[in-house]
Amino acid sequence: MAADPDATSLQLNLAVLGATGPTGVEAVKQALEYGHHVTAIVRSPEKLSDIKNENLEVVKADIFEPESLVPHLQGKDAVLSYLGSYFVSIFNPTTLYTESMKSIMTAMERSNVTRIVAITSWCTETEPGNPKIMEWLIKPLFLNAYLPDMRRMEKMLEESLFNFTVIRPPRLTNDEAKKNYKIVEGQFVAGVSRAISRADTADASLKVLLTHEWDRKAVAIGCNQ
Repeated sequence: MAADPDATSLQLNLAVLGATGPTGVEAVKQALEYGHHVTAIVRSPEKLSDIKNENLEVVKADIFEPESLVPHLQGKDAVLSYLGSYFVSIFNPTTLYTESMKSIMTAMERSNVTRIVAITSWCTETEPGNPKIMEWLIKPLFLNAYLPDMRRMEKMLEESLFNFTVIRPPRLTNDEAKKNYKIVEGQFVAGVSRAISRADTADASLKVLLTHEWDRKAVAIGCNQ
């Protein structure tokens, strides 16, 4: 990692979207371990019923309706989005990332929240030097239903006045955290594994809140081989 701030040095009030997804659950657990106050904004609160902590509030809201989100964002230091789209195909590409971000940004503005962290993917935009296997094989066959909308969402944040950090991981796994990942500005991390655990991705998303190094930047993360 480029920076490894003490995750226990600051307690934050966080709103977590996508908290019932596999990466979101990891983030909620880790945030609570670090002593943060977490408001998990979900569609199905019962999916978090096994997590018990006095610093956790689980609320139900519609991510596509700003007025549904506003009461739960007020007083928060940051919003973290682990929203993801499933069961889509190149014939039915997702718009979840842009549609949800429109609502989130509107709700943040109305709630006077300026800090947001969002998760996308390696190589959301084609650039010279991107891994050939990503551009020629993985993206066309598996990711083109997701990446264009992810990139549109990134541009929305880049063109906004919000203090954002976009985190781009490679393929996500359910392995335990190694905490030997790198964070670099750009589309991918050279010389690392093409997979990273959800636990490490969650860790990175919390660590970037504790430093200004990654403010208003889109970064890639990757674990050493």
